[in-house]
Amino acid sequence: MDIYLHLTYWIFQPQVWVILGIIFILLEITDGSAIFFLPMGISAEIIALLVYAVNESIVPYSLIPAAWYWLLVYWIFFAVLVTLSIIKFRNHKAKKNGSGSGDVNDY
Repeated sequence: MDIYLHLTYWIFQPQVWVILGIIFILLEITDGSAIFFLPMGISAEIIALLVYAVNESIVPYSLIPAAWYWLLVYWIFFAVLVTLSIIKFRNHKAKKNGSGSGDVNDY
């Protein structure tokens, strides 16, 4: 069987995205930066939810692309959105607390 058909089959399985999201979130626990692995994990879970909703006919099939590589583009797009929202949340939280930086050494 062609590798393209294998990839197309597996990339449209929500369980694969859930596993991928859990792996990235576990990697985030070891890293702790919350800027790379956490957004990738959260966006993988969003893609899993989207693929599951399409497979169960909750949302229309036209919501996700037919080509597997566009689903990866969606994943990266959601990761960028999650990263930007985390950065905005951190900046808002730092301004609310009155400190511009979270570093202990800043006086």
